[in-house]
Amino acid sequence: MSPLNPMPVLRRSFLLLGCLLAAACTSDTPFYSVQVDVIDAVSLTPGESTPVEITLSRVSDTPGEVRLSLENEPEGVTLSPDVILPAGEDSITATPTLAVAATTTAEAGLYRTQLLATDEANDRAAGATFFVVLLATPAAQPDFSISVEPRQVNLFAGQSQQVTVAVTRAEGFTGVVTLTLESPTSRVFAAPTTVPAGTTAQLFLVATDRATTRVPVPTTVVATTEDGRRATTGLTINVR
Repeated sequence: MSPLNPMPVLRRSFLLLGCLLAAACTSDTPFYSVQVDVIDAVSLTPGESTPVEITLSRVSDTPGEVRLSLENEPEGVTLSPDVILPAGEDSITATPTLAVAATTTAEAGLYRTQLLATDEANDRAAGATFFVVLLATPAAQPDFSISVEPRQVNLFAGQSQQVTVAVTRAEGFTGVVTLTLESPTSRVFAAPTTVPAGTTAQLFLVATDRATTRVPVPTTVVATTEDGRRATTGLTINVR
């Protein structure tokens, strides 16, 4: 499975209808709807995991058990355990774990997965889009490395925001480094920023164009020394 080309990332409620086409739903068809409330994008590197809060609710004349699982996921990505809404209950909130295996063969990038809700007893199934961003494993030099906080930023198209890049220095390294942003689209960008000698933290302004497509954009923050050595770390820009 290959990552998507970059294209809102808010906490979003997805309405999953048992009858997908109004023309197919007659007055004799039992009413059935399922709603999933979840953030629609999560960023991880290989070997990482994070809890994801999911609320699964249902309005139905025939309330059977509903099971929510992750589908169309890249190799090595799991969401477990499945979220189960017991028969007869209206809603449940659970916190399964989204994890990326350290040995995943999936490329870094944006993946459009699906949260699939199924009610086998009533022969109902529908899905909602859930973006998984696989960030490349940070690359360090023997004498310095970088990290960024926050690692996932929500921006409306046309907005900008500062993130904090931490420079961890070792083995006596105190030199100047220059921060740049590698982005798959010119509509998400940052001006080169100098981290003065000895400095261990620097604000870094990341910006988006008004015409930026409204999907998560995986980028890479690069720190380069005066002699050309580089350290990198991933940063997701969630454009909405």
